[in-house]
Amino acid sequence: MSIKLLIVEDEYVVANDLSLMLKDAGYQVVGIANNVIEAIEIVKESKPDIVLLDIFLKGELTGIDLAKHLRKDNVPFVYLSANSNQSILEKANETQPYGFLVKPFREKDVLVALEIARYHHKNNKETLLWKEQQLQKELVKITSGSEPWEQKYLSVAKALQEFVPFDFFSVSLRNHKHEYLNGCSFFRIGFDQYQLIQFKELSVISQLTLDEIRALYQSSNEELPEFYNNGDFEKKCNKTPIKKVLAKAFNLKSSLDMPIGNIGQNHSVLLLFSKASNAYEENHVAFLTRMIPHLSLLSNSISIQPSGEEVGNITGAKPTNSQGSFTGIIGNSHLFLKVLDLTAHVAPMDTSVLLLGESGTGKEKIANELHRLSSRSSAAFIKVNCAALPSELIESELFGHEKGAFTGANNRRVGKFEQAHNGTIFLDEIGEVPLDMQVKLLRILQEKEFERLGGNETIKVNVRVIAATNKNLEHEVANGNFRLDLYYRLNVFPITLPGLRERAEDIMPLANYFASSMSKKMNKPYVGISQSMEASLRSYAWPGNIREMENVIEQAVILNEYQTELRLRHALDDSIFLKDSTGHKEKVDINSIETFKSFEEVQRDYIIDVLNYTNWKVSGSDGAATILKMKDKTLFAKMKRLDIVKQVSLKS
Repeated sequence: MSIKLLIVEDEYVVANDLSLMLKDAGYQVVGIANNVIEAIEIVKESKPDIVLLDIFLKGELTGIDLAKHLRKDNVPFVYLSANSNQSILEKANETQPYGFLVKPFREKDVLVALEIARYHHKNNKETLLWKEQQLQKELVKITSGSEPWEQKYLSVAKALQEFVPFDFFSVSLRNHKHEYLNGCSFFRIGFDQYQLIQFKELSVISQLTLDEIRALYQSSNEELPEFYNNGDFEKKCNKTPIKKVLAKAFNLKSSLDMPIGNIGQNHSVLLLFSKASNAYEENHVAFLTRMIPHLSLLSNSISIQPSGEEVGNITGAKPTNSQGSFTGIIGNSHLFLKVLDLTAHVAPMDTSVLLLGESGTGKEKIANELHRLSSRSSAAFIKVNCAALPSELIESELFGHEKGAFTGANNRRVGKFEQAHNGTIFLDEIGEVPLDMQVKLLRILQEKEFERLGGNETIKVNVRVIAATNKNLEHEVANGNFRLDLYYRLNVFPITLPGLRERAEDIMPLANYFASSMSKKMNKPYVGISQSMEASLRSYAWPGNIREMENVIEQAVILNEYQTELRLRHALDDSIFLKDSTGHKEKVDINSIETFKSFEEVQRDYIIDVLNYTNWKVSGSDGAATILKMKDKTLFAKMKRLDIVKQVSLKS
């Protein structure tokens, strides 16, 4: 049966041309609408498989308004727009479209965009169905277990984390009169770590008595599934005092209420909170609603008794110190935990992943984990730094070449994609790939095949692609530097890594980790980090993120000759960051603005420090190049560029 497609476009000529084009391609065009109201009616009547919609339409409602309606109905859609500037792309991406076409477009662009959209939708739908089935089995297993009911709800919380994000999970057990009988809460403090919150702890944090806290829980009345973001959450907190208390105590900014079971009988109410201000959507409510039959089994199996003063006391439910299934990953901030959640979610699949974020945020580390936790972990993991490859060599590097393909090609060369067969290829700095090579990348992503340079044989490969960039690819698309179809083909599952300044609570754990490991590597005792250094580390903006921190700590360890606490010698000592009345960090020089050094000046000082430490020995196992983790030729080149010359004092 042909694929049913709806066109939502208020320019008659464009809509008619699209209709003729798509009918010739085998699509069944079920209608053409020039406004949102008309489009919604056609969606109800014809139930299209996919929708092409313009962003700017006649009437008050836009294509973005229609997109929200389509998402609720689980109908994939591809945007059309005559404007591809970054602002439009950002607004469009908030609705999570399956593609984006910029007018004027070629027939091939339209057909490819629709093919990608259908692929994404089918893959997402099948994956979600499989994951839900696994969750249902897990909930049945939890319900039939012999653990205390509080421990069971902790297991439920962990199982739900992958599907509905939260930083604070609370369950209230109530009788048929909706009176509060018992409950427990868990505060997420790590990837697989949850801290039990009893009335006693909440009393200390909130400075309320146990009776006052019980009264607040009793007065709450969540009878309908609902979520609250931004201003709606603030309004809900003003109406529900216990939410206001929890929000203040744990810095929570959005919530989702989910009653489980018949309100007229004994039942439970799940309250999920997030530190993000817009964490929840309709699909989260829909998902939990689908889980109600399985969650109700647990609720109905519990013999609810009124609690004592210390509600929710769980035997043996202390948080572990592990980082779950991740290795060498440091960080428990809620933004970074979201990255780990997404990584754990997508790692077992073959889905392409696009890692976004500033330089030094750890994209390669996450790429390693995606491969290690996948079913391809026993096969090759091939890394390619696209920025380091000259444009004339990138095709040969990626796809290989035949003997005689060009001058100097004396032997056949197997390319990176062929080396990664049945494994994973990591394309770092994907935004640096030239436009002509982007076409060939698109082909291998779509068709899983290529030819070596200078060859005629079509080679089939089974490769999972992970790409990374510190560029804003939407901006690059708008400027014509990156193909839109390749962007959406790579952007199947994007993961954005936050900058270190956005995860301030992770600064000291990372600093201590680097300092301890580097001290051990250099056979130096690690005593700790001085208070002054800690203050500088916490207040610095970290433009180079984790990579910059690692370099700063390494410098401090190298220069620490007295087996005392680490102290800064350069880089961060000259400046501090103060918060203004709004909480915004503003850089303030403790001496004068002229004391700030450029990045190259700091780099030059650092290299000189290392050279002094090695008595200006560059090569060898104890040379500066080894400490700096670079080839000696590279270090010599840097020394020449930065005008680093050993100073020799002349005796008079």
